[in-house]
Amino acid sequence: MKWKWGILLLVSFFIVSLAGVTFYHKQTMYSRYNHLKEISQQRFNIIENMLSGLSEPFQKEDFVTNTVTGDKIIVDYLTYLENEDIVVRLFNNDSQLIFETRKLTASKSDLSKNLTTVVIDGTETFIGNTNVVSRETNQTLGTFQFLVSPEVIEKMEATQQKHLLTVLLILTILATVISIFISNRFLRPLTYLNNSLDLVEEENLSELRVRKPSSNDEWSDLSIHVNRLLDKIDLYVRNQKQFVEDVSHELRTPVAIVEGHLKMLNRWGKEDPEILEESISASLQEITRMKGLVQEMLDLSRADHVDIDYKDEITEVNSTTRQVFNNFVILYPDFQFYLDSEKDDKELYVRIFRNHFEQILIILLDNAVKYSRERQEIHVSVSQTLTKVEIAVQDFGEGMTDEDKERVFGRFYRVDKARSRNKGGNGLGLSIAKQLVEGYKGDVRVESVLNHGSIFYVEFPILSDTRQVYKLKQIAQKKNL
Repeated sequence: MKWKWGILLLVSFFIVSLAGVTFYHKQTMYSRYNHLKEISQQRFNIIENMLSGLSEPFQKEDFVTNTVTGDKIIVDYLTYLENEDIVVRLFNNDSQLIFETRKLTASKSDLSKNLTTVVIDGTETFIGNTNVVSRETNQTLGTFQFLVSPEVIEKMEATQQKHLLTVLLILTILATVISIFISNRFLRPLTYLNNSLDLVEEENLSELRVRKPSSNDEWSDLSIHVNRLLDKIDLYVRNQKQFVEDVSHELRTPVAIVEGHLKMLNRWGKEDPEILEESISASLQEITRMKGLVQEMLDLSRADHVDIDYKDEITEVNSTTRQVFNNFVILYPDFQFYLDSEKDDKELYVRIFRNHFEQILIILLDNAVKYSRERQEIHVSVSQTLTKVEIAVQDFGEGMTDEDKERVFGRFYRVDKARSRNKGGNGLGLSIAKQLVEGYKGDVRVESVLNHGSIFYVEFPILSDTRQVYKLKQIAQKKNL
């Protein structure tokens, strides 16, 4: 990318420089061209004025070198012009060429005291023709032709072309240096970002972050997004490590139990029907528990990215809550269940997959039933504000201490490990519920008093845009077809 930017900048600078230099070259040539024409016009006027000082018509012998006739000053001056970059030609009144400072193939053009441009041997030059009238006798002396040597303009163009190439070479070098500098300067944050990401490893993932540039531009936004991505990767890596550690820890005991029973049966227990039945029953019980544990662990690992996998899912809160509530009323006839909903007849939607919403309620109600003692009474309430809906599940059971409240949503944490194990819990339910709630941008918390019960609160943002609700319903209907 650095080279691409450098080449792009170089080409851009070169094109701009070439356009500028070409324009400057044309302007300079035009200026020099006009300057040469002005000087030549002045010399033309001087020579024409000198010739008009003669009194006799032009004669060939008057302009021969070392002649004793004619005006010697004029003859010497015209002879001097042989070494100059101009050509002087004189014609008598019969249009015969009687003098020229150097031989040049040029026809006699129209009479004009102003120099005009003609092409001689493929090169532009200036030419002027005029009749010379004597100031003394007012008699026409002949015709005077003035030409600028074509080599002068060729030399001027060659010099200007050489200067143009030199300037282009210098500009190319400068453009190259400037392009490399700008591309390096501009892409320095990207280079730093690449170097920083090369240093990212699993060991330092929680510590290494990209430094935000001092400039407030797209690079700073990119660094923020990269750091957010590193945070997510770090979270996934830590969750993965935690998942492996938890699985290996929790599965160690049931695997050891099953292995012990199988070894006992292999040695001698298979001959005893009572021992055989007991071992098979215990092994099946442990395998069933392992199966449930593995399923809960999978649910927990999937809960990290539910907002991506189920981004188009919505759930109606009141009807779904009432359905789960009614199921628990049927499952636990010994319990007293109470449902309190402010607006049970009004549809209230949140962005969450229905199965996950039901799973959260089932986890909370199942815990409430599991930890209730003498007072078997469960209260469920649904309330709402302008932007959020809150579901509360209250029991009057064991409750928990402040320390337990801080750790109750952790993986495999049990308030009373012995009692929870007897009740079939793995300590993953509340952790799964918390992951699901937070995955859908919600919030979960608990209030509890030891030996007096607990209240679990779950909040979700209300989906108040009716058009969006209708659109998501249409998407759900298409999925079900």
